[in-house]
Amino acid sequence: MEYVMGIDGGGTKTHVIVADRRGNIVVEATAGATNPNAVGAKELEREFQGLFLTLKKQNSAALKDTAAVFAGMSGAGSIGNKTKLHKLLQELLPGDTAVQVEMDTVNALYSGTYGSPGIVQIAGTGSITYGVNAERAEMRVGGWGYLFGDEGSGYAIGRQGLAAALKYFDGRGAETRLLELICKHFSVNHPQKLITKVYAATSPKSEISPLSKIVFQAYKEGDIVATNILLGSAQELAHNIRTVYTKLFKKNKETAVVLCGGVFNEKDIIPEMVKNELSGIQGIRLILPDIPPVMGSVIGAYQMKRININAAIINNLRG
Repeated sequence: MEYVMGIDGGGTKTHVIVADRRGNIVVEATAGATNPNAVGAKELEREFQGLFLTLKKQNSAALKDTAAVFAGMSGAGSIGNKTKLHKLLQELLPGDTAVQVEMDTVNALYSGTYGSPGIVQIAGTGSITYGVNAERAEMRVGGWGYLFGDEGSGYAIGRQGLAAALKYFDGRGAETRLLELICKHFSVNHPQKLITKVYAATSPKSEISPLSKIVFQAYKEGDIVATNILLGSAQELAHNIRTVYTKLFKKNKETAVVLCGGVFNEKDIIPEMVKNELSGIQGIRLILPDIPPVMGSVIGAYQMKRININAAIINNLRG
């Protein structure tokens, strides 16, 4: 029997699934970070070697009969990284296995469009907007990292929440529940200790990003400052989507826009705000995916083998 493999590789975790031609999952495994921008060449090789060893132990026959591999990889935006990842995967797979490496935006898109063109707005710890049209023209907006961009991301929301809390403490900002909630989160009794906690952390970004959940909590409690932060974030995300739509798609042409990432987990908050911001564009149809990005990679592998993506396959992938 012939199988396909989907890989979703990121800066913290890598997820792999091997499936048959009908969407039945036969092997599944996870590993650590495989973003070439985040890990060295030796660590990258170790992670993939360990991952494939796990797959082989689970089902060596399926791995041997894998005909196509689609890898959606964080860090594959550069030609050098894409070539490096392609070469590494090819060395670990049977010689006749077809391998395709793309940015992780592509498999995130496919998790909502099932392989069709459209736009994906990713907003997790970071943010990026990517689109591809029927003519295969591509465009990305954002994704410049937390120092230069990532508007609307969990990090950006968390940072704005922390800044608003400190402004309130200073007396130069509006009253907000965020100060109390953030101090409680860090188990401190004075804002000055917040700064110590964050700056002393190995990764300040990792300390700030989770604060986005506190902003959402304050929003649900009716906090005006938190509300304005989330509205501003939705406006940034909608602006990015609008930019890609205007450049790649004909006016009012129906276009799927996939909202992917932790910022969209509260389905009635940011997704609804983004929807309102884009209400003037008739063609946009927002989608919250019901399968994870790794399944989008499996769909990419099916396309490589020209397998028709039908409802039965999608249902099987959903499990």
